[in-house]
Amino acid sequence: MQQYRRGEQNTRIPARSDRFYKLGDDWYFNVRGGKAFGPYRCRDEAEKALQAFLHPKHDYHGNVRPFGRLRRPSLRRT
Repeated sequence: MQQYRRGEQNTRIPARSDRFYKLGDDWYFNVRGGKAFGPYRCRDEAEKALQAFLHPKHDYHGNVRPFGRLRRPSLRRT
C-alpha cells in the first residue's frame, strides 16, 4: 500500500519502486541520485549496508589525523 509523504496530500501519489533489488544471485540498493550499491549476498546484508550508508559512525579509530588547526603542530604546514 502506498502512502502519502510530507507535502503530497491531495495530489496523486507518484510511482515508487523498492530500494532493494536482486540481479542474479546478488542484492543491490539504490540511493537518491540513482546511485546503486552492491553486490551483497542477501537482502539482509544490503539492508545493513544501507543503514551504515545512511548513518555513518563518526568514531574513527586507527591512523586518521584531522586537518587544519586540529592537526598536531609538528604536522602543520608553515
